[in-house]
Amino acid sequence: MNLSKVNPAGVCLFPLSLLAPAFLASVSLVAAVAAPGTVFFVVGSDTAIWNYPAGAPTTVDAYSRHPYYPQDFFTAPAGVSYQVMAQAFRDQFKDSFGQSLKITWWMMGGNIYGDADNLNVPLANTMTLYLMKKYHGDRIQQFGDEVSLHYHTFIWSAYQSDGISYWNQSPTFNDCRADFDVTLAQYLLEEGVFPVSFRSGWHFMDNDWQAYLNQLIPYCLHDDYGVKKVWAADPEPIAGVEDWSQATSLFIPFHPSTTNYQVAGNGKGWNTRSIKMQNLTQTVMNHIFALAQDGTNEVACLWNHLPENYLTTITNMGNFIQVAVSNYPGVSFRYCTAVEAMQRWLGASNQAPPQLDVSQTVQGDTLALTISVNEPIFQAQPFVAVRDALQGYRIVSCQPVSTNSWVATVPVPLSQIAKVGVAVTDNLGNLATSILRYLPDDLYLDNLDAEYAEVSGAWKQSPTFAWGLDARVALLTSNDTARVQWSLPVSWTGHYNLFAQVPAVTNAAANVSFTVSDGDSNPVAQFTVAALPPGQWVYVGSPVLDATPSNVLAMAVSGSNQPNTYAVADVIKLAPLVAVPPRLENPRLDGTTFSASVATQFGLDYVLEYQTSAGDSAWTLAQSVSGNGISRTLTDSSADSAIRFYRVRAQWH
Repeated sequence: MNLSKVNPAGVCLFPLSLLAPAFLASVSLVAAVAAPGTVFFVVGSDTAIWNYPAGAPTTVDAYSRHPYYPQDFFTAPAGVSYQVMAQAFRDQFKDSFGQSLKITWWMMGGNIYGDADNLNVPLANTMTLYLMKKYHGDRIQQFGDEVSLHYHTFIWSAYQSDGISYWNQSPTFNDCRADFDVTLAQYLLEEGVFPVSFRSGWHFMDNDWQAYLNQLIPYCLHDDYGVKKVWAADPEPIAGVEDWSQATSLFIPFHPSTTNYQVAGNGKGWNTRSIKMQNLTQTVMNHIFALAQDGTNEVACLWNHLPENYLTTITNMGNFIQVAVSNYPGVSFRYCTAVEAMQRWLGASNQAPPQLDVSQTVQGDTLALTISVNEPIFQAQPFVAVRDALQGYRIVSCQPVSTNSWVATVPVPLSQIAKVGVAVTDNLGNLATSILRYLPDDLYLDNLDAEYAEVSGAWKQSPTFAWGLDARVALLTSNDTARVQWSLPVSWTGHYNLFAQVPAVTNAAANVSFTVSDGDSNPVAQFTVAALPPGQWVYVGSPVLDATPSNVLAMAVSGSNQPNTYAVADVIKLAPLVAVPPRLENPRLDGTTFSASVATQFGLDYVLEYQTSAGDSAWTLAQSVSGNGISRTLTDSSADSAIRFYRVRAQWH
């Protein structure tokens, strides 16, 4: 009789009931031992620019309503940003599979950055992401790093009702939800980033925020096991509030409960435990490896702030890992990005992203998007964001029309849409995005860009600059004219607003002449600016540019009547201008004075007019003002007892 059979895995199975009792007495049955698991290490950085004032804690400046953030943290060649991007540094840390260290960059945005007064980046709110991509994007791609979002619930407030405000931590996420939405929209539309993994600032979380994340972002890595600090209004500024007192101590991902984000439940998203690298010990690392030795796969998020001894703490982490490897030689570990780690833990890595299709339907001035995906998505609906011509951002709701298909009607007139972004992930976090542009992006052309050229004058590098890494200056004599030019690669025909920005330079020259030509020395427009005040966008003019020619902007500064002064060149900005119909807002009548505000644009004049009989009389001029990019007040001080009907018109200069 054949006493064995073979199962699909090729293992021989013996029916023990058929063996003789004497033989059975001599057999010892050993339980199968699970193979050791793998530890997926997510090494990350909650990346902010720190600008703390003297004597304050090492952090962002919570005392200034409109903080300013220096850029050298990202740009200094000897700084930590460049050091951590060096191949030699990464190669010091190899995992069990020979892979060098990868890093997940959770880039901080929102509120305290959105209200910054930095004019040396295109958009203050996204400055950390912009700078990281601009100066280190090639290395990020080379190493396979991940770039995503880090968000703090800062709110400018005075919770002690003493009239002194700070950038405080809000007591709930809903206090900051509108700002969070704008930040998501700006990350996608301006930097092409939609977060698939996420870390909250201070590890703060509440059930409302977790419920919202369950509709948007698959993977969170901010479980701060055991820590609890209760929100209180005293002292201000308020920071560091979190509650993970009920969370698991294990580095094993879980679905947060829909009623208690700290514990496992039936929420759609995932979370896993994190630990700051300064708090990492050999004992903690040994516990991680010991659990893996018993056959458990883990995802361990080890993070720090990039400005905070980052290189040292990574080195210490690497040493802890090597000791643990020697103690548990059967355990493998792998350096991963956050999304990669979660997908490997789920056993579903290297899958294709969803196929995203976005089609457009236009009726009059209304744009509708039909969005289709070839598989179910993680999000409750596709994430759709729009930017209008006045640089306003909003999230667009979608209506389902069939399985994996939606329609989004954009609540902005088509003639005023700048761009629309769509993002989806599948249930494993594989991302697909689409950006639809209706107006070209603003152009920022620095003296270091290829479009810049020096035509005449003794130009040299300036130790101060307004944009990028340097500026250019030329000492003028009475018979000298310094000239530079920028080629203008415009892709859209129409009005553009032209701005220039320069640094503060001693004895800067005045009477700066700008000429826009079509590339064949045919002037399109000419402007003269009496002076270029430093550190601000100075409005130059609003030329009409044709996308067909090779347009050129020339700047000339003559030394006549101003010898021994300096011509200065740094950066120009070219922004497409679409005339948005103005609206009178907050109208009021105070005695015989009527006043109302209107949002204005550079390049347009705003005319307040009135009638004494609606539709039956001519419009009479009350006041005219030039647009300055912000809200202006229009008034009619001659209003009397007669009824007047007011309107505002916008017209080109």
